[in-house]
Amino acid sequence: MVEDFLVAIRTNEDLQRQLRSATTAADLAAVGAQAGLTIEPAALVKGFAQLLLESDDAMAVRNFDNLGWDMGELLWAAKTWESPDQA
Repeated sequence: MVEDFLVAIRTNEDLQRQLRSATTAADLAAVGAQAGLTIEPAALVKGFAQLLLESDDAMAVRNFDNLGWDMGELLWAAKTWESPDQA
């Protein structure tokens, strides 16, 4: 399903504009819905994670780097990242 999402985004400038204001997984899923895709936010996030896991190391690093995170965003992610054992 993530592959369908990526194809839809790459081929539709209107969806690309909508993604510029998306800040949550739910926002991404809503953009996917505009493309006719029914995908739950968690499935979308896990799908992206699965693509990273299945890629070779160089591609995983490139795709992570392509996120374009600045240091503030990386710090925020590091400070707020939750693990199952933190219950």
